[in-house]
Amino acid sequence: MEIPLADLLDRLAILSLKVARIDECHAEHTAYIEAVGKIATAETAGWLAELVAANARIWDLEADIRAGRDGEMPLEEVGRRALAIRERNKERVGIKARITEASGQGWPDIKGNHASAETRA
Repeated sequence: MEIPLADLLDRLAILSLKVARIDECHAEHTAYIEAVGKIATAETAGWLAELVAANARIWDLEADIRAGRDGEMPLEEVGRRALAIRERNKERVGIKARITEASGQGWPDIKGNHASAETRA
């Protein structure tokens, strides 16, 4: 099974952040760049930039929690971040849905009975 463009770009976005922020995953990052290059379209660079930005916002909100500092934060702050992460994930899922629709590759990421689900008209 081939990996759809939306999923490849999302993974590449996360790997790009890992390379830039924590200097890890260089070989995997290179492999994903090569894979995306084989199926890239005119819109690919823009979509990747959107996904990098969306994943960076999520990363920033999760940073202290991921580092084990959640015990140092007031519970209200942990809850606020959880809600903000959910909202940022909605953006990420929306970007992936647009890529899926435009590329015709893969299936939409449907979040049923999930707070980050997009409402469909």
